[in-house]
Amino acid sequence: MGRMILVGIIMGLSTIFSCNKLDEDIAPKVNTESVARLEDGSYKISASLTFSGNEEITQHGVCWSVSGMPDISGPATQLGPLNQPGEFTSTISGLDGNMTYIARAYVVANSIPYYGNQKAFMVEENPENRVTDIDGNIYRTVKIGVQTWMVENLKVTKYPDGTPILHLADHDAWYDMTRESMAYCWYDNLLVYGHNHGALYTWKAAVNGQDSCDFNPSEVQGVCPDGWHIPSDSEWKQLELHLGMSEEELDMEDWRGPGIGGKLKLAGTNDWLSPNTGATGETGFNARPSGFRHGSADFLGRTTTTRFWTSTKPGYSYAWFRQLDYDNSSIGRNFEGVYRGHSVRCVKDE
Repeated sequence: MGRMILVGIIMGLSTIFSCNKLDEDIAPKVNTESVARLEDGSYKISASLTFSGNEEITQHGVCWSVSGMPDISGPATQLGPLNQPGEFTSTISGLDGNMTYIARAYVVANSIPYYGNQKAFMVEENPENRVTDIDGNIYRTVKIGVQTWMVENLKVTKYPDGTPILHLADHDAWYDMTRESMAYCWYDNLLVYGHNHGALYTWKAAVNGQDSCDFNPSEVQGVCPDGWHIPSDSEWKQLELHLGMSEEELDMEDWRGPGIGGKLKLAGTNDWLSPNTGATGETGFNARPSGFRHGSADFLGRTTTTRFWTSTKPGYSYAWFRQLDYDNSSIGRNFEGVYRGHSVRCVKDE
């Protein structure tokens, strides 16, 4: 009896081991071969399916990440079904410069993803997609439609001719400013916020004392580097129209264009307060919640709002601006007192 039990146990274990080995043998096998940079700045990932297994492969492609193990729950290409073993390639673009990425090929069979080995690669910064201000700060840029925008808020402390901009931190001094005052500050008077979110400028400082302009393109260089300028209200409308806003909404005040603001906001809740409604980051504009400085000199809205000056004024004391909020997917068009501190994004002269 004891021998029969022992034989049964051995046979059972043999069956288990055989099943495990069988599963390994029938699972698809995919390999990430190489990564190559193309002339347009995109990256081609070459891979191969060396064994398709016994299930139909319903999806395949490449996934990538800047941290951790990439998988198909994050950024990934989808190339569709794969009928037989062989080589395949996938091209990815829009990656941030000066960053190290990890990529790996994958296939999906019976709703289960199977991954290849990892390949790490460094994305070079394209000099044509950068601009440097007079302080030496370097900004990434992105082309949206026919316009080229800075991807980060301006943080320059001098005008293009080298003249310093008045740095005004004091609460009472900011409160006492007039409509003609030209000054900037850092949010909460902390330079660390300036590094990540840019400076907050009065309107007169942003345009460097120039008059209101609503031309497209604007003729107001202001604090922007040579070859760049402060966008007018009309230039913002051109961007909004390109992103899908209706012509009927362009001249409206307050919130317009559901979903348009979400396309401009940086996705996720690392910077923006949750829920960061509608944020997709698909344009690469990467707006962050930089807050603003009120005419009362109080700092408001970091993590919940960002506001960008235009070069256009509807009246002596006010200027048009654009607003993005954490709980709204639209984009706000309003005017406020020129002595407030708002962010600046520059547009390339083209």
